[in-house]
Amino acid sequence: MESEGNTARLTVKVKTGYAIGQFVDSIGFNIYYFFFLFFLTDFVGIPPAIAGTVSLIAILWDAIFDPVAGYLSDNLKSQYGRRRPLMIAAVIPYSIALFLIFNNVSFSSQGAFIYYLAMAIVFWSCYKFYVIPYFALGVELTDDFNERTTLRAWASVGIYISVLLTSALPPYLLAVFQQQGISGANGWRLIATLFSLMLLLCAFICWHFTRGKEKFSQNEAQAQPQQSLLKSFVEIFKLKPTKFLAGSVFLWAIVSTMGTGSLIYLMSYTLGYSADRQSLFFIINSVVCILWLPLIIWVSKYVDKKNIYAVALAIGTLGLLAFAFIGFPSFAFLILFCIVFCLGNSTYWTIYYSMMYDVCEVDDYVNQRRREGAITALMSFSQKLGAAIATWMIGFMLSVSGYNGALDVQTAAANKMILYLNTLFPGLFGIFAVLVILFYPITKKTV
Repeated sequence: MESEGNTARLTVKVKTGYAIGQFVDSIGFNIYYFFFLFFLTDFVGIPPAIAGTVSLIAILWDAIFDPVAGYLSDNLKSQYGRRRPLMIAAVIPYSIALFLIFNNVSFSSQGAFIYYLAMAIVFWSCYKFYVIPYFALGVELTDDFNERTTLRAWASVGIYISVLLTSALPPYLLAVFQQQGISGANGWRLIATLFSLMLLLCAFICWHFTRGKEKFSQNEAQAQPQQSLLKSFVEIFKLKPTKFLAGSVFLWAIVSTMGTGSLIYLMSYTLGYSADRQSLFFIINSVVCILWLPLIIWVSKYVDKKNIYAVALAIGTLGLLAFAFIGFPSFAFLILFCIVFCLGNSTYWTIYYSMMYDVCEVDDYVNQRRREGAITALMSFSQKLGAAIATWMIGFMLSVSGYNGALDVQTAAANKMILYLNTLFPGLFGIFAVLVILFYPITKKTV
């Protein structure tokens, strides 16, 4: 199956611009999954089961309407392309919403529930109209099988620098603010303001550096007749690679989100780490993820993406299950856990998008349509459905275990549950994520 699109190597400027655009996605995404649940339970005072429900509803809302964003992106007719106008239109309300979800309001319990649910829905609604066109843009920048993996590697550097900033800075800054007499509520407002401004800056850099690089022209858009939303997604889901990639993405999203969302609880309570130690770990975690990328890209030149993906996720899964029984008797054990798990997670966030781009080529070959936005939306739906379930599970399991955010020390049952939320439970879902991807049919020979 051959493509006649743009197979030329991308310039450093375009790769850099696309990677900087990844910051806009990853800053909002990661600060939400690292800290939003923790912010609600420990700063706002919302019970964990209710906080998990807030996140569940908001992310499900986002997932359900992903297909709409993908459909609009595929069918937008603009002299600036199909993707970038939506991206730049979404980023201002998206940055405002990021500030509002970390704004500690003085409402009643019911009022706080309504406020944070509404703000989280607005946040994810704006997020989707940036992210889905952004990932679809990656398909249109190049048709080359290996160049797409390289492009995603550049973007993955953006992911893990964002992870470093959004995970390490908040605990450190909150501790500094506390020393200056600034309350936790006002500290979170300052942190949210900082990251909101970063979103805006990165979005405009991405817009400038990728200008004129969308290969899908206005003439092509007019030549491709519109198709109903339902029919479009039915056709896409009938493709065999779509089913297995979406299934594995859904399952590993549970793994990744559960580990991300419960990690701050592990370090704060089960391990009792200070803010400085937490920030140090988050820095190490991000550096380890970045250091895995060159190996992932080098191996991908010689081994099919499916095989890299499956092996790396299997290693990460084994690490999760092993540390459920080993525990974390010292900081060194937590670092070792990080090294093993980050291999799986780094591979997931790098390779699955590249595999998704290959699905776009299969769709074009089989159905004679360019639907990068719709396919991106379908994978995004799968990922967010998994994330929604994972965040709800964290809140529910914490509630069942007797967790109380007002306490400085948690019960033994709560600490055991926190350990399993970081290890055993995601490890079980990881097993199924690996098994499903083994049936994914696309290889270098078939693309």
